[in-house]
Amino acid sequence: MEWWTYWWIFLILFLVIIPARRALQLRQLRVSKRNKIKRGNGEIAMNELVKSYIGKEVIAWAGSSGGVTGTMTRIEENWVEIEDKNGNKQILNTDYISRIQDYPRNKNGKKKAVIV
Repeated sequence: MEWWTYWWIFLILFLVIIPARRALQLRQLRVSKRNKIKRGNGEIAMNELVKSYIGKEVIAWAGSSGGVTGTMTRIEENWVEIEDKNGNKQILNTDYISRIQDYPRNKNGKKKAVIV
């Protein structure tokens, strides 16, 4: 390859990819701070909402890390413990959780036929 090809790759990396990643991290930090302020004012009761999922198999989306799948075992203060099917435990901060969903049991969309 020519030297100018490396120059363009270097330029794209530092002018596009790295600032975009940093902007995502800053946005997540702002959301976390805003949620912490709201929780302090009593506007958000995230722990009360999350408690309904204890003992259920869930998918929790936390920031840019993607979804965490497993059984929600407990919640304390701002932390949720999720245990996967292999017994590995993960702890998530509720400030960073953007979505929690029951694990979809019927992934392929097939339904049982009902004959009337």
